[in-house]
Amino acid sequence: MRVYKSLEYIESGHRIGVFSSAEHAAVEKHAHEFIELVYVREGSARHYIDDICFEVERGDMLFINYGCVHAFEAGDRFSYVNICFCPEVVSDSILTHENATALLSLLAFNEMRGEKNSGCIRFYGRERSDVEWILEKMLAERAEARPFSDKVIEDYMRILITMMLRKNAPLAEAETGGPWEELRTYIDENLSSELTLSALAKKSFYNPSYFSRSFRRRFGVSLTEYVSRRRIALAVSLLEEGELSTDAIIARCGFSDRSGFYHAFSKYTGKTPSKLRRARNEKK
Repeated sequence: MRVYKSLEYIESGHRIGVFSSAEHAAVEKHAHEFIELVYVREGSARHYIDDICFEVERGDMLFINYGCVHAFEAGDRFSYVNICFCPEVVSDSILTHENATALLSLLAFNEMRGEKNSGCIRFYGRERSDVEWILEKMLAERAEARPFSDKVIEDYMRILITMMLRKNAPLAEAETGGPWEELRTYIDENLSSELTLSALAKKSFYNPSYFSRSFRRRFGVSLTEYVSRRRIALAVSLLEEGELSTDAIIARCGFSDRSGFYHAFSKYTGKTPSKLRRARNEKK
């Protein structure tokens, strides 16, 4: 399966790629190392994103996260506008204090929840006309390469994403617990995986420093501290069950070596794993 690189769709020296196309042939499964927005300007198509089928028509905007497996079958007269950009563009230019939570809900946490990290927003009437006007302006700026075109395109992008957030707001507000609770669940379900600040910040489209501050405000501790506590809590549970070896528990809880595991275990429990096992066996 082909993986499209950023430089194939985002010109060197630019941060956002914008182009239009009228594709009538089926496009086989592929993935991107960038985020893609696809707006259907005319006609209809079937888009497959991580094996979910979206029947799209004029006015639909598809979100395709980087790494998603994507394919589509075009109907008659199908044409679309593509906007391609890397996550850093969101954190540097689009993300604000006011829209952070909504943007997380829209762009990132469906993936963290273990569902499909994609979505479709449909615009009607005046909203659709406004979106198409913005897209035409973005296409013109990229084609004509006027002074400050990159800045103008990013400003239009900010407006476009704000319109998508506004359309998505009722869904985001209906989410039980909100996106930070989705993050808590994701961490608990992926303790054996990489859960570093940079990895989670990239997934959630925050820059690492903003993500770190926001996480501490939400949970009262740093991400490293929180993850360590959750990993040790899982280790205690697994040791008490007595079915896995210590090495298997170390791997299951995401520790890279015995030394790190024993140090963290002693720090948070005041015991060694062997003492906890003996105490469990004595209770039997």
